[in-house]
Amino acid sequence: MNNSDKNQIWDLFTSDKKSFCVISHTNPDGDAMGSALAMKLLLKKLGHEAEVLVPNIYPDYYAWLKDADKIIIGDEQRDKAVDCIEEADILLFMDLNKVRRVEGLDEFLLASDAPKILFDHHVGPDEVFKLQFARTDVSSTCELVYEFISEFDKSLLDKDIADCLYTGIVTDTGNYFHGNITAGTFRITADLIDLGIDVLEINQKVYNTFSESRIRMLGHSLINRMEVLHDKETVVMYLTKDDLKKFNDQEGDTEGIVNYGLTIKGIKISALFIERAQYIKISFRSEGDVNVNQIAVNYYDGGGHKNASGAYFYGSIEDAILRFKQALNEIEL
Repeated sequence: MNNSDKNQIWDLFTSDKKSFCVISHTNPDGDAMGSALAMKLLLKKLGHEAEVLVPNIYPDYYAWLKDADKIIIGDEQRDKAVDCIEEADILLFMDLNKVRRVEGLDEFLLASDAPKILFDHHVGPDEVFKLQFARTDVSSTCELVYEFISEFDKSLLDKDIADCLYTGIVTDTGNYFHGNITAGTFRITADLIDLGIDVLEINQKVYNTFSESRIRMLGHSLINRMEVLHDKETVVMYLTKDDLKKFNDQEGDTEGIVNYGLTIKGIKISALFIERAQYIKISFRSEGDVNVNQIAVNYYDGGGHKNASGAYFYGSIEDAILRFKQALNEIEL
């Protein structure tokens, strides 16, 4: 990203009325939800038409965010999702670096001639994006959205946008526990509080409204599905399809489980393997200078950040875990 990209994006946002399709990734998390909804609210303020599109349903603990109930869910509203893409003047991608992360809709996105704009904080973005506001030295895409709005017209920020941005920041940092947290992250948070957000209320909605089955699945993960590799300072956890069925897994129920591995004294790496219908979904977390992104990129179909990355594996969960253990033996972390 360069300043000319940022300025060109703002020029587009403040030009004649346009239709935007604001898109984020499969299994939308707090940063995906917060950044996409904040951008929709901004675009509406600037006089544009805007819809948010995600490939599948989001966790219910984000349903309180402004206009979350108006999000187009790709695998439930396919015709509406395709119309959003094909009728848009501009495709605006939030919190993803690869178009293929919009599962089930990527072919329509790539076929569109509409300009593709990216706001993101992951490494290695696709080359299809005409304009980018992308940096890897920030906590979240929501932090970038705040910086973008503040630089050009801070008066456009309001409580609804602030609620969205705080949600992305607090979740992508694990409640300010990991990620690229800087003094600027806390200054932004203070500004959002000044805009009227209720930190205690949002934290309650995001972290303390879980179902009983989710908590029981967490307990099962820690008691029955966790292996500690003391010599590698690593924790490996997994959940099978039968586990997910037993605990009535809902979207978002496995979010955050991987972080528990790092709460063990002396552990520097935590990995969670989840057996889904068509692939194994993997989450990696690490402490300090330990770079788990190189495992996600070099051993799996994945990527992300130094201390927090994700990946997919197309095979058995046993083979996915075996490959991880081989990676621990082969690379210098």
